[in-house]
This record gives sequence, structure tokens and C-alpha cells, in this order.
Amino acid sequence: MRAQRSSASSLALALALLASPLAAADPPLEIETLQQPAEQKGAPPAEKDEVAPVGNPPASATGGIEVVTLQTPASPIVAIRAFFTTGSIDDPAGKEGLADLTASVVGAGATKRRSYKDLVAALYPLAASIDSRVDREATVFTVVVHKETLDEATAILAEVLTQPAFDPRDLDRHRKDSLSYLTTTLRAANDELLGLEELQQKIFAGHPYGHAAAGTVQGLGAITAADVEGFYRAHYTTGNLVLGVAGGYPDGYPERLARALASLPPVRPAGVPPLPPPPAPTGREITIVAKDTASTGIHFGFPLPITRANPDYYPLMVANSYLGEHRTFNGRLQQELRGKRGLNYGNYSYIEHYATPPFTTNPTPNVPRHQQYFSVWVRPVQPENAQFALRAALYQVQQLAEKGMSQRDFELTRDYLMGYSKLWAQTLSRRLGFLLDSKFYGTPYYIDEIGRRLATMTVEDVNRAAKQYLGTEHWTAVLVAGDAAALEAKLEADGPSPIAYKNAVPADVTATDPAIAKLPVRPTKVDVVPVATLFEK
Repeated sequence: MRAQRSSASSLALALALLASPLAAADPPLEIETLQQPAEQKGAPPAEKDEVAPVGNPPASATGGIEVVTLQTPASPIVAIRAFFTTGSIDDPAGKEGLADLTASVVGAGATKRRSYKDLVAALYPLAASIDSRVDREATVFTVVVHKETLDEATAILAEVLTQPAFDPRDLDRHRKDSLSYLTTTLRAANDELLGLEELQQKIFAGHPYGHAAAGTVQGLGAITAADVEGFYRAHYTTGNLVLGVAGGYPDGYPERLARALASLPPVRPAGVPPLPPPPAPTGREITIVAKDTASTGIHFGFPLPITRANPDYYPLMVANSYLGEHRTFNGRLQQELRGKRGLNYGNYSYIEHYATPPFTTNPTPNVPRHQQYFSVWVRPVQPENAQFALRAALYQVQQLAEKGMSQRDFELTRDYLMGYSKLWAQTLSRRLGFLLDSKFYGTPYYIDEIGRRLATMTVEDVNRAAKQYLGTEHWTAVLVAGDAAALEAKLEADGPSPIAYKNAVPADVTATDPAIAKLPVRPTKVDVVPVATLFEK
């Protein structure tokens, strides 16, 4: 998935806030309508903030639009998220990318009242932007604005969402952007994004999740302005919209905003079929993407039968943090592959989709999915070490699944995660985003739920979840490599892959490496595909 699109620069907002005398008055938010966990061992002390004791407005006051609110009167900022339950799973066959193009044409295009250029000019003095993001099941438009310009920003947002012009020139502009993302960013410029996206497509082959939100080259070429308008009218409906508002907005504002959006089509799409189950891996299938590159990126994973709505998600979350917490040195993968062996820059694991991991340090809200997957991301290694690195990552997953965590490692990981997870929601907009995700999953507020669940968790809970859901018997892998033919031959032979170090390594490395070098991978299938064929159709 691409980074979110914006209709005006967010830099202006940052400059305006720094200049504001109220900029320092935005304390951490305590959510009135959600259960706050008691202070727990390992978590930072809770900071209190005065929150207006109001609930979410009734549908009768919002034109039938569901509204979620987090009011913090002391904050000078207001965050708005318009969350539509539609995404790339709704792309028609042969027109992959329609959901993403629709969001771009609506959020960063002309309206019936003004051109896109005039829209940007109107947003600039407000120090605001309208950002859009599309994933498999969600489309979100985000606005963050100073409360002094809230009325003007509200009028523009309502105009953008309810009066899009569907200008063919906007469609052509965004189509070129999407084609560039697929053919230049993914195929040519960013091997890591390439591997991460291709892994999803392999895990969910033949499934509605099985193509990038940006679409395909042929699909994008087939989309017309009439298609975009039709998608908008079918899916940008009041029934598909959950509206989130957070910050220092005045009383009655959420209802007023909802009424301003009430002219959206009032119906849900009829007869939307449920998602089919993802295809179950039956062996160990490896795809090597052949391209001109000096290193080898490694990704592998498999579908998971649970999401945040399942109680087992939380012990598995602890196990995953121990294995490979994103962009930290805490995980075993990072300690063993980089810290001790110096194989590469980073090694991480995930138990749900993680948006654009090369560019983020914390989970991105509003990319929820009803079906998830486990994955391991081994950042590029030297080609001669690729087979060993794949085995080393598999070895760590296997050790966790079979042997579990010690009591000490469990306590350290649990306490760390209880504190660290609070950093994921440092801004009003992110907190609002996670609250909307919690509504999607039908759970209490995610960040609070982590603390509540982990407070009573045991090492036995974690080890049971790791054994039940993790393993190395069935998985799908994608390797992005310049020496594709040679790597294919090595993987198919499955012979030993000893590694030599230029510097001294710890004794436990020399003791463990022989077992890793001979770890049976037993690939059931190895394919080589030219990079130019990816994301084509």
C-alpha cells in the first residue's frame, strides 16, 4: 500500500501549531467512554486529562451516520476521520485499483464548486490537509485542523466528500501516479515494498485480498470516469460511513458535521458476499522475484485464523513481540540475525497486516482486516548469505513454537509491550484511528485492551498460542534476488549453507550455526518470476 495521499501539505499545519500559544496545551487523552485499565507493572504512569463526559450522539441527531467521539476541551486541535467500510476487495474483476483511484479522485480532485488547484489554495491558509488511505477493507479520509479554523475546514471536507466532480483530468493524473507506484516504486525502486506486497498476493492468491490496493497495470488502464463515479455512489454511503471526531471541538459539532455529510447516498451495497477463507498453504512454496539488485530480500508467512477480536490475539501478540517487534532490537530475530551475526539491517515479524513498514515505526491505524496473516520480514542480505538467513529466521520461529518463552523472557516482553504500546497512540488522530479500528473489530479500545489483557496473562498462555498458531511446516515465501537462477538451484538442492564471519562472534553463534546451516527447508515448490510480470494483471 502506498503512503496516504494528501490534498495539501501538512507542513503548514505543523508550523501553525508551533506558532500557537495553545500548542503546548494538548495533554494525553483519556477516553471517557471506554474502560481504562488499572495502572500495571511495566506501564508508564497514567497522565490524567479532563474529558467532557459525553457519549456518542444518537443516529437521530446525525442523519443516520454512526459517529464516534473523543472530546478533549483543552486541546487546540480537532481530528476528523471519515471511515468508509470499502476497499480494494470491492474492485471489480479487470478493474483492480478502482477503490484507490476513487479515493484519490474524491480526496485530491476537483469538486462541483471548484478546481483542485482552487481547493488546495483554500486549504493552505487553514494549515490543513485532506489525506486519504485505501486498504483491502477500509477507505479513510483524515483531517487535522486547529479549532479556530474548524468551520472553514468542515465546509471544505463536506464539499470534497459530497460534491466530487469526477473530472477526467484528475483521474488521469492519479492513474499515472498509481501506474508509477506499481512499475517504478515497486518493480524498480523499492525491493522491500516489492517483496512485502508480493508476499500478500501469494498468501491470498485467488482471494479478494489478492491484489494491491493500488491495483494492476491492466486494471488501472481499464478504469473510466464513469467507473469512479459508479464506485463512489455504490460505496460512499451513509450506511458505510463511521465518522470519528476527536479533540477540542465545541458541543454539537459532531452532529453538525454528520448532517453536512448526510447528502451522501443513503444505502449500503446490496448482497455483498462474505469473504472466502484464505487458501491454506500445503507445503513450503517459494517465489523468487528476479530483478537487477545487489542484495536479497526475504519474506515468508501464512494466513492466521484470528484477529484482534479473538482472545488468543493478545498472547500471540506477546509471542510476536518476543520474536520480532517492528523496528526494535528486542526481538530474537533482530538479536540473532543482526546483533550477533551482522547479516543485515533489520528482522521483524507480524501477526497482522502492517502498513508500509519501511517508512513507519509504529502500527498505522485504519488498515483493519477480517482476515490476517503471520509474516517475517528479513531485510536484504548479501546474496551468498540468503539461504542461511532464510534458515536462521525459520529456526527462530520454530524454536518459539516448539520450546516457547521462559518465565523471565515472558515478564520482560509483557512489561515492555504494556508500556511501548501506549506510544502507538501519541496523537489525537491516531487515538481516534485506533478507536475506529476497535469498532470495526467489535472490541474495547485497542490500546487499553492490550494493557487489560496482558495484566492477567501467563507464560503458559503465550506458549500455548505460539505452539497453536506458529510453525514452519506450511508457509509461503517471496525472495527478491539478482542471482535468481543460482538461488533457485541452492534452494531446490536444500544442501547445507554454512556461513563465514569476518569478525569474531559469540560462542552461542558458533554452537548454533551448524544446526541452522543444515535446517531442512524441504521446499515443495520454487518458482522464478521476472519482476516485469508482477502487478500486471
